[in-house]
Amino acid sequence: MPTCIYCGTTIAEKFPREHVIPQSFGSFRDGLSLGCVCGECNRYFGKHLETQFARESAESIARFWHGIRNEESAARTCQATARVNDSGPRHGAKVLLRPNAGKNGIDLQYVPQVAFRKNEAEGWRWYTVEELNSDIIRTLEAGSELKYFVTSPAEEEKLRSRIRELGLTATKPVRRDVFPPEPEVKTHVKCIFDLNMARCETKIAFNYFAYVLQENTRLLLRHEFDAIRKFVRDGCHPEEHSIVYFSGKPALDRPVNERAFVVGHVVAVGWDLDGSISCGLSLFNAMSYRVVICNRYPDMWFPLRSAHSFDFRTKKAAKMPLSVLAGSIT
Repeated sequence: MPTCIYCGTTIAEKFPREHVIPQSFGSFRDGLSLGCVCGECNRYFGKHLETQFARESAESIARFWHGIRNEESAARTCQATARVNDSGPRHGAKVLLRPNAGKNGIDLQYVPQVAFRKNEAEGWRWYTVEELNSDIIRTLEAGSELKYFVTSPAEEEKLRSRIRELGLTATKPVRRDVFPPEPEVKTHVKCIFDLNMARCETKIAFNYFAYVLQENTRLLLRHEFDAIRKFVRDGCHPEEHSIVYFSGKPALDRPVNERAFVVGHVVAVGWDLDGSISCGLSLFNAMSYRVVICNRYPDMWFPLRSAHSFDFRTKKAAKMPLSVLAGSIT
């Protein structure tokens, strides 16, 4: 009878298949899946962890590039935003990121907004109509500058009306700028990485660990893995150490033999020098994480060194040669 590696439930029937990499991050031939996660945990992870992670993380924007997140999906969730990062008058202005079916997978949508600054030495602060409030207006000093960034007279009038409603005092002459349509704009994206997103990354890591151990529940259910289990299932973070660490820019985005090595996901698991067990994980080569599966495993050592790639070019999950992992993500 199967036993769930997260909640410990044992039943007579087979569990549904649990994918190591959630299907919201792509479908791959020979994709890795498990039969040791119960239906209740499977549904809970999908609703409370994977959905948010797939729609509101840095990786959710990478889904645009690969056509996984379409316009219908984007319309149901929070808007992905960025800031213009060029050196012109639009610097710092907010734009919305939208999926498209074209070459680069992402469109920019300009948002009508107004910018304020006290003097030339201070940077512009940008606000949409929805963000403008009386507290912002009260912070402005006499002689402050403002400018509008709009695409139509109607958008400008909407901003002006809101500012009059809030009782804006006299400022320097207003400057108006119109967003010109441009095929490419440099942007800076800032994403929040919260507890539920960390739990989703940790679930992927523990799932892969279970896959490499061939779903050996006798080992997977040992108390040494209770901390990671409780973190994923219940959000309980251990006091003695962190579980998820940012590893910086992925090392595997470098060219190998003059071509991209992996265009997709990479996951690897192995022993650390201090006897801990950790997993290196990079989705879309967008962000890299190190997940501590067990801090200084106290019992007998066992063989553990494995890595897989999930490549969007081949649409296939494949085992990676361990030689390429030296100095990478494990």
